[in-house]
Amino acid sequence: MKGMNYLKAALLLLAVMLCNVKAEAQTQIYPKHFKLSEVTLLDGPFKTAMDKNIELLLQYDVDRLLNPYIRQSGLNEVQGGKYYNWQNAHPSFSNWGSGDFNLDGHVGGHYLTAVSLAYAACHDSSTKAQLKAKVDYMVEVMKDCQDAYNNNTEGLYGFIGGQPMNDAWKRLYANGDRSLSAYGCAVPWYCQHKIMAGLRDAYIYGENTDALSVFLKLCDWTINVTSKLSDQEMQYMLDTEHGGVNESLLDAYQLSGQSKYLTAAKRFTHNTMLNGMQSLNTTFLDNRHANTQVPKYVGMARIGEQDASATNYTTAARNFWTDVTTNRTVCIGGNSMYEHFISANSGNVYVDNVDGPESCNTNNMLKLTEVLADGTHDAKYTDFYEYATWNHILSTQDPTTGGYVYFTTLRPQGYRIYSTVNESMWCCVGTGMENHSKYGHFIYTHEGTSKVYVNLFTPSQLNSTDFVLTQNTTFPFENQTRITVGKAGNYTIAVRHPSWAAEGYKIEVNGTQQSISVTKGTASYVEINRSWSAGDVITVTLPMELRYTQCPNLYDYISFQYGPILLAAQTTAKTQEEATATGLVYEALQNEYGHEGRMDHAPGSRGTSKTLTSAPLLIGERADVLNKITPLDLSQLKFTIDASRDVEGYNWNTLTLQPFYQIQHARYSCYWYQQTEENYLNSNMGAEEAANAALVTRTLDFVATGEQQSEAGHITVYENSTTGVYKDEYYRDARPDNGFLQYTLSYEGDAIESGLSVLCRFTTADAGRKATLYVDGYPIANVHAINDFTPANSNGFYNVEYPIPASLMRDNQGNVKKSFVVKLAADKGT
Repeated sequence: MKGMNYLKAALLLLAVMLCNVKAEAQTQIYPKHFKLSEVTLLDGPFKTAMDKNIELLLQYDVDRLLNPYIRQSGLNEVQGGKYYNWQNAHPSFSNWGSGDFNLDGHVGGHYLTAVSLAYAACHDSSTKAQLKAKVDYMVEVMKDCQDAYNNNTEGLYGFIGGQPMNDAWKRLYANGDRSLSAYGCAVPWYCQHKIMAGLRDAYIYGENTDALSVFLKLCDWTINVTSKLSDQEMQYMLDTEHGGVNESLLDAYQLSGQSKYLTAAKRFTHNTMLNGMQSLNTTFLDNRHANTQVPKYVGMARIGEQDASATNYTTAARNFWTDVTTNRTVCIGGNSMYEHFISANSGNVYVDNVDGPESCNTNNMLKLTEVLADGTHDAKYTDFYEYATWNHILSTQDPTTGGYVYFTTLRPQGYRIYSTVNESMWCCVGTGMENHSKYGHFIYTHEGTSKVYVNLFTPSQLNSTDFVLTQNTTFPFENQTRITVGKAGNYTIAVRHPSWAAEGYKIEVNGTQQSISVTKGTASYVEINRSWSAGDVITVTLPMELRYTQCPNLYDYISFQYGPILLAAQTTAKTQEEATATGLVYEALQNEYGHEGRMDHAPGSRGTSKTLTSAPLLIGERADVLNKITPLDLSQLKFTIDASRDVEGYNWNTLTLQPFYQIQHARYSCYWYQQTEENYLNSNMGAEEAANAALVTRTLDFVATGEQQSEAGHITVYENSTTGVYKDEYYRDARPDNGFLQYTLSYEGDAIESGLSVLCRFTTADAGRKATLYVDGYPIANVHAINDFTPANSNGFYNVEYPIPASLMRDNQGNVKKSFVVKLAADKGT
């Protein structure tokens, strides 16, 4: 009996310890943040977005999201088991690809994170219970899938995954077989990271204690399955996009205290990117796939937080952040074009290309920003966080359906394409699910029990053990916020002074103006230390002013901001009624919603664009441009802008500027061409646009060679072929020894019986090289690259059209073809 009582006491002690770990898990990972449940959003744009997002999350078919894990575990085939025949009853979503490009399981991981965050942030008991049920159900099923491998001795013990590549994992475990790289297009480690992160979040936000053991077991598998790789082979593997596996392993280190996970986090860090950012190198990132890189630096920053000796990790993360935010960030606070970082001499791409900044990038940049802000309390990080949140993240939600946006077009008169529930399974759907429940994560932070930081001016309540604050404001629609203290004590409240604040920033406590020192244009914190009483009120005056900023490395284009808010103009009407009221032209936007198609997310593939010369232009002196703008209703942040010109055929006059995030389901302009009349007339913009417009009008389908997403969407087949960047253009080549590249191009709409051609883009640098161009297996042209092609552009690029013979326009049944396999095969020896 004495032994039994001892056992009971021991079990009771263990239960209490586990409970405390669960309760403190968020602050264990982020010690300077409050738990998400301790911050309540009050009425305002962010709460509206969060509520709409939760409404959408509850519509997802969780059984179908879980199917890939069940299928790969074999439980689907266990007769009599609870998952038998699951595949037929709950078929997997397309998961953004098939065949060689199969990302099965990635959205399931994102969704687990999303419902866990939503559970922590939600304060409605009924909705909270629904979210908790989804968290617990997913963890239960994923644990069953993991346990199905318990007797596996071939490298799958502890595994959970959804991609059809179990044999590749076995080979990796058996002998370090790098054939895993054959799945590079399907980015296996990227998908595994989403599952790891989902389980972590189910534990720290979703309060599911089982998730911790499942997470750590999966982390152990991650270490074991790569144990046969040498350091050199490991780095070779990390050349393929792998998300933030290093961050997840660092999470395991913080949650368990076991040093093996810190060692593994460093081993999973891509040394090319670590070493390449030991100094502020402003060309190192040029032409790299952007969101492949950002999560790596989030992991580096986290490693630097936890290991005081890893100063090189912190250095790399800070330099990366500085380069991206200073040189590569555009007016919405996002970065990259068609998923890549742009070089300084390619600034025109920001307005020429319609596939603008990817929302995943900004999601991860905000994670990185939080880590760096926690380590420094430098308000410049918070300024960026605020700007990117208001102008990019908030703008990527469809206020009607809650759907998510992948690329935000910056080309004047562009528009968004939104996801659809239970159909679109893009990466930015995954991060989009997460974005709108995290708005409370960085409003307040703290330094122990002695100081609380007010980072963001968001209506909210903070209710923690040490600090209680209520922030009431309609910012940015008013230029102040009021913070009511709810807990007495002697401590410091640090309030941000933003770099955008105009003259007149001030702080009052109970009506008494405080003596403060701030510098206009420089972000900082004003610290107020006193003995606080419950009921004390801090009033912060936040004067805003109108300004413009230039598009990175593109002097001709500018955008307008008021305080931290990007102002843009709606250029088409959403409805005929709106057209009548505003004078704008109504347009039913093509493919405004994406569905299951591989490229449904991309405006460049599915949308339509207008010429740059047809957009509203601001012709005149740069110094006078702000004089074209007049306040209309500052309580709504609405202004008028005079875009008129006395030119035949130019029809723009006065337009309304308003917060960019509010413009949805219509074309918009957030970048404006602004030059003098003389410079405009002497430019070749008009001539180039006419030629481009003619080409766009004729184009039925195109593949951006060498670009991962575009190639994956066109059933790419190749042999002895490589990709790269030449003079800032991506390419795929066909090497000697039977090298070739092949794509499937197709079109929708009415069948075209004749007059089709294939246009190829070459470079004079390939002079002397030869190839054969095939359509549906038949040679249609011999290609011979030359070095004096006219009219090649200044970089030596030129286009050649090859007509498709009439004999190839119909299939064997006599039907007009709407899909063609186009192959370019190198001649022997070239």
